[in-house]
Amino acid sequence: MSFIELKQVHFSYDPEAATPVEALRGIDLAIERGEFVALLGHNGCGKSTVAKLLNGMLTPTAGQVLVDGIDTADESRVLDVRRRVGLVLQNPDNQLVAGVVEEDVAFGPENLGVPPEEIRQRVDDALRAVNMYDYRESAPHKLSGGQKQRVAIAGVLAMETGCIVLDEPTAMLDPRGRAEVMETIRRLNREKGVTIVLITHYMDEAVRAGRVVVMDEGAVLMDGGPREVFGQVERLKRHDLDVPQPTELVYRLNMAGIKLPTVPLSVEECIGLFEQYLALGRGEGREEIGDH
Repeated sequence: MSFIELKQVHFSYDPEAATPVEALRGIDLAIERGEFVALLGHNGCGKSTVAKLLNGMLTPTAGQVLVDGIDTADESRVLDVRRRVGLVLQNPDNQLVAGVVEEDVAFGPENLGVPPEEIRQRVDDALRAVNMYDYRESAPHKLSGGQKQRVAIAGVLAMETGCIVLDEPTAMLDPRGRAEVMETIRRLNREKGVTIVLITHYMDEAVRAGRVVVMDEGAVLMDGGPREVFGQVERLKRHDLDVPQPTELVYRLNMAGIKLPTVPLSVEECIGLFEQYLALGRGEGREEIGDH
């Protein structure tokens, strides 16, 4: 059994309405422990609904969501679900509730009834894990956006969840804050084995995941490794979806007749591909790249 399973999940907002809005239409999705999954799609495609279903904030209109074998629709097990799956929202200010960083991180474990001495250890460990221990006595409102988001992640870690779902956590951050949060997420996944589900509009963030799930109109459109998914540029474009900029550049060059053998996902890969191409000594290749 997978750590998280969605089985034919439907979800409608206001299902009793004459014309209910169906946000999800029969989603099947399995996520294994330790995976890093990026969830992509247009606004309104159902990504945020999936995020809230994963930690029991919402329950399916039909179908089943299982977290570590627990049915999220079982009201008696809601806390057990949230001990396993934590949710980090787009705006960190909506999740910071205390006047001191360490008190904020302690809030979740306190609500779970964790003994005080264990809370102290969990808070320290969580803040160290996101490189915010030196700010433990600071006021959250004095922190940068990236620092606030790292404190929000620490609050989830202190609850000792095995999975963190992040709903566009970098959308309101500047480039430095984005980099801080993404490095934190990657390190938690790589070094501590935390399962990550990242909802993002940034393709450069998605390529860092081990798996990319693309949603469209409440259903899963594509599911695979970043290279497999982003290699299908035309299919993504038909659904008005973006690809990473290096991938887009090479796609356009291929369309212009400059045939390159692979799909780059990063700037570094793109540069390496051009160097390899030029090293072949093809004069016409040099001219075409210069002209385009």
